[in-house]
Amino acid sequence: MNAIRWVLRIRVEDRTGVLARISAVCAYWAVSLRLVQNSETERQGEAEILLGFAAAERKAQLLLRHLGRLESVRKITLMRHDEPALRASTTVRLAGGARPRCPGNVDVHALDSKGGYLLIGPLHAVEECLSELRRSGLLHSAGRALIAL
Repeated sequence: MNAIRWVLRIRVEDRTGVLARISAVCAYWAVSLRLVQNSETERQGEAEILLGFAAAERKAQLLLRHLGRLESVRKITLMRHDEPALRASTTVRLAGGARPRCPGNVDVHALDSKGGYLLIGPLHAVEECLSELRRSGLLHSAGRALIAL
């Protein structure tokens, strides 16, 4: 299970050590993070963190509950990878000049002539495309960003 299956959207107090405490809880529950992304919020002194990971639903719920108990967490939401509010923007570098074959709801844009592409679409569809590229041996590298509407 390599793809992101769950995303935690966590609004936290913006201070030193918050991400370290969140990482410690993830490590305790043996959850390997596939994506960690932070952004500013409209409120001064707060930040939003998106965590993407693959785990069974029970483990995702345990993680949600335990992270929600941290003092610096203001609000936390667990989202499935196929939730319409989750969009992904991914850059990939492919081997051998290949072009990615992605589901129809993923926009594919060439970035250069050396196998660089930008994939934009629903998280679950972009993850499906990345999994296929991995299986076929074409994926050289990938960088992801999530947008949680």
